[in-house]
Amino acid sequence: MHVGIIYGHVRTFEIYAVNGNRDVLPNRAVVLLPSLQVSSASEENCYLGHGRLNATIDKCDFIENDHLLVCFHSLDDKWKSGGEAVRTLVLCHWSLETFNPEITLHGFSSLRKLAIVNSSLTMLASTFPSETRLIENIKMTGTKLRELPEHVFSNLSSLKTLDLRNNSIQEVNVKTLDLPSLRDVYLSGNPLKCTERTKWILDQTKGSPSRKIADKENLRCSAPYEGRPLVQVVEIIKTLKEECKRTVCVCELVYVVGQGGKHIQRQLMAFVSVNCSDRGLTEMPGFLPANTTTLRLTENKIHDLTPLTTNPAYRGVIDLYLDNNQIETIVQLEGSSWVDRFRLLSLRGNRLTDLPTYALENALQHNGNAVSLYLGNNPWRCDCLFTPSFQELLIRYTSLVKDVNDIRCLPIYGNDNSDKIIRDLTRTEICTSPDEDPLVHPLDVLNIILALLIFLIIGKLLYDYWSFKKTGKLPWIVAKIP
Repeated sequence: MHVGIIYGHVRTFEIYAVNGNRDVLPNRAVVLLPSLQVSSASEENCYLGHGRLNATIDKCDFIENDHLLVCFHSLDDKWKSGGEAVRTLVLCHWSLETFNPEITLHGFSSLRKLAIVNSSLTMLASTFPSETRLIENIKMTGTKLRELPEHVFSNLSSLKTLDLRNNSIQEVNVKTLDLPSLRDVYLSGNPLKCTERTKWILDQTKGSPSRKIADKENLRCSAPYEGRPLVQVVEIIKTLKEECKRTVCVCELVYVVGQGGKHIQRQLMAFVSVNCSDRGLTEMPGFLPANTTTLRLTENKIHDLTPLTTNPAYRGVIDLYLDNNQIETIVQLEGSSWVDRFRLLSLRGNRLTDLPTYALENALQHNGNAVSLYLGNNPWRCDCLFTPSFQELLIRYTSLVKDVNDIRCLPIYGNDNSDKIIRDLTRTEICTSPDEDPLVHPLDVLNIILALLIFLIIGKLLYDYWSFKKTGKLPWIVAKIP
């Protein structure tokens, strides 16, 4: 970038870019030759006027005709008590972490504009003194300022513009902005928290602090919604809070993402977690806040899962926790669209003894979203009718069923399979009764007897045939038949 220097007292300072474009800085500047000292009329020239020359010198330049004082790092001693002639004060690269208006601005009774730019400033140590009540414009940008004391501007009855862009402010105390004269406030570039306390930004009544925010559309949230439009996120949080009052649950906005498209910052998708655990519910809630994706209903008395298939409120629920309820069957979910799209389903500690394995397996085959299934601590029935197909399902989806070691046979005193892990059972253990001797089964005995009788009959027929051929006599039973 080439800098054009114009001799004498000039009113514009031009920068010629390499690509040929020309930008004229909006404020006036003076270049003094041959010393090459640059005094800026605005904070934009802090870097240009001082950083390019010598960034280590603590120096103040005063332009008497413009009543402009530009200082780097700190105020010269001669200005610490006599600034009556200064109307515009620009502090570049302020070296201290605190700025005490009451001390630093003592004597600046004619001050109209104050700018603190690109500094290590983290806090304002006092209220602006009443002798600076003529200040109309304050600009503190590119600092590490974290907060504003509640009454820091209370004595500035003429303050019209407050520029706080690109600092470290997380929360704004609206009482700080409650000044009748204040018209425009700039806050973009700060890591603002998006919480319920930020809902003041939505107030559009006349004279409200929200109406004074001039760059509202450029405000962005900090973590966990980092980079998302503050106004839209706060609207979601406010709506969620109001809808959550219609339930007995606790609601939380977990995450917000852009849905894509040209206007990604305006098209947001919210992920809401609703916790209704241990509320004494006997049935699933009939109403859920919009955008509910995670629902916790543990430690209740729920026994019916029908709302999952009939209530549109559950259409977006993909993570469902139903641990320690009274659910005895999940046949209601057979063939439903919900079971084809869930991501997590936890049914631990219920009263399940069996389930439609064929229907569940079919759903898992079509559900590309499923990640976790919990079925442990239920009184599963272990018999030759249900267990083999259930066991095959557990083996086939071992990576999906996260608590397979807790899926055990119903504890029954004297039963050999009592409390055994179903996945590890053998077919003999499943299909043989505990009181049966697998070595001598009654059916086996009956089969042996029938086989012996068959051989005996065949032998008798062969003997009678041989006897008839040799003697010509009919068998005794045939001779007796009339």
